[in-house]
Amino acid sequence: MKKLLIAVAVIIVLVIVAAVAAPFVIPVGTYKAKLIATVKQSTGRDLRIDGPVSFHLLPQIELSADQVSFSNASGGVAKNMAQLKSLEVQLQLLPLLSGTVAVDSFVLVDPVIALEVGKDGRPNWQFAHAPAAPPAAPAAAPRSPAGAGAGAMATLARLRLAHLKIENGTVSYLDARTGKRWETGAINMSFAMTGIDSPLSASGSAAWNGQTVNVDLAVSRPSAFEGGRPTPLKVKIASTPINFTFAGTGVGAPTMKLDGTVDLGIPSLRNLAAWAGRPMPPGNGFGPLSIKGKVAIAGSKYTFSDAAIAFDAIKGNGGIVFDDGGAKPYVKGSLQVGDLDLNPYLGGASRATTAAPAPSGASGGGATAGAQSGWSTTPIDVSPLKVADADFFLGANSIEYHKIKVGKSALVLHLKDARLTADLTQLALYGGSGQGKVTIDGSGAVPAIQQSFALKGVDMQPLLHDAADVNLLSGNGNLDMTTDGHGRSQRDIISSLAGKGSLHLDKGKIKGVNIIGMMKNAANALSMGLVGSGNDTDFSTMSGTYTITNGILKNTDLQLVSSELPMTGAGTVDLPQRRVDYRLTPKVAGAVAVPVLITGPWDHLSYRPDVGAMLKQPGKTLQNLQNALPSQFKNLFGK
Repeated sequence: MKKLLIAVAVIIVLVIVAAVAAPFVIPVGTYKAKLIATVKQSTGRDLRIDGPVSFHLLPQIELSADQVSFSNASGGVAKNMAQLKSLEVQLQLLPLLSGTVAVDSFVLVDPVIALEVGKDGRPNWQFAHAPAAPPAAPAAAPRSPAGAGAGAMATLARLRLAHLKIENGTVSYLDARTGKRWETGAINMSFAMTGIDSPLSASGSAAWNGQTVNVDLAVSRPSAFEGGRPTPLKVKIASTPINFTFAGTGVGAPTMKLDGTVDLGIPSLRNLAAWAGRPMPPGNGFGPLSIKGKVAIAGSKYTFSDAAIAFDAIKGNGGIVFDDGGAKPYVKGSLQVGDLDLNPYLGGASRATTAAPAPSGASGGGATAGAQSGWSTTPIDVSPLKVADADFFLGANSIEYHKIKVGKSALVLHLKDARLTADLTQLALYGGSGQGKVTIDGSGAVPAIQQSFALKGVDMQPLLHDAADVNLLSGNGNLDMTTDGHGRSQRDIISSLAGKGSLHLDKGKIKGVNIIGMMKNAANALSMGLVGSGNDTDFSTMSGTYTITNGILKNTDLQLVSSELPMTGAGTVDLPQRRVDYRLTPKVAGAVAVPVLITGPWDHLSYRPDVGAMLKQPGKTLQNLQNALPSQFKNLFGK
């Protein structure tokens, strides 16, 4: 034993003497050339060290080199896969005797790394193998990915990294098959890992697309993460376009997976899309997004559950699946929200107010004379429908669609290739209920829309006001409607409308005019007098059907039931011009019928008796007129 200890002591002394003397007796070019040759043999690439090289063994191994470059794969776009201004490495000597690589410091200054995938699909970080063995020797079996991974993990298991620092680095990526390219620069990162089974921490920042992104990372067991076993980790990303915090478990191979809680904050989805290289066309909506809850990430698929979500002015709870692995993002989920305004996402322009000439003739109905509201001619922007595909169930306390206000409702939304279908399976609308379906097709050169509604117990006055700025009718009743249209603007769509429907109202009014009083008073009718605008026409029921062709609504079977004077009606409504041409005819047995014509812009209607129809029965008309006159005028027309 004593002799053995003496022999070991002698060997240690000789190693120390050799380590001290080696840098002085071995030319730098010798181990520089040896290093270059070893890299060439192992990778098939050229390593160049064009600057000074320094090497020391004691008190620790220190290596520094300037102007270092590593060539790219054959056919690569960049000349070098990696190059750097300088590197400095400090290794502990004694751990090397046991096969452990203990790095005290590893500093890379101004590294530039070009990652490329060739047209053949081969990445430049896959290196050529060493020269094949002579033919006489048996061919070695190819290494499996699992074997290669095991070898890498075995090497990492003996790595101790006290401090790794990257100063002002740049990394670029190019896929020659698709032309996809990105680059991030100003990379300043610090890493620390006492062992592959010990915690890894990293922090630093990088610049991408003109924004600085700060990153903090903590992995409990890097060996488990790289080996495909879940390990606790934390990630924090802070930047102007996006802020993201994750705490949970993660797996790095073979596919990145995360499972835990998340706090995601995006000040503007529109700005984030532009920053990520997928800019949205100008428009409203797609502003701030906030998601807090559970998250599961597997590659390009993000699943949020038990989440509190705030998107623009929309706030709700539910779950969302977001998959960015296809040609466009796909969203699937279920969400219960409070108030939902669809207008920012439909690409529809709000109605504009255009000047219109005042109608000629008498006016009535209590409308304000002068300018009338017109349909907007602003081009409809349906590009938001092309941003993503989606399948979604949405429950809302209220919905606003153009000016129409809907109460507590449930929608099933399907968006595919810029065609949005909204099935309103539950619809609370102006005191009533019903079902509806709206389809907006933005896939073609000209936007198209289809609508169908079946409503019961609806308060008609506010519905007509919000849907078409009409204040003519009031009452509670049922409405069935099916329409479709197309066009580049709201006015174009209205002009192309086609469809059909029916209406039934109970206990309502024709607002602003007493048509019954006008019909009953033949003298007043002949003198073209009008009943004061403050009066209304009451009815117990009103019902009828209609058709729409090229924006012209036509009705021929209106039935108005009133205890004073029942009547029928027929006529048209020019929806594009917002004009009415309608005739109401009273049902009066044994007396002259005094029809009333309702014409003009629907926000400035004119009501007048149909004198031409009255004069077809001159005898009865004059008799009724004479009976209606005061006694001093009884003989005005003689016998």
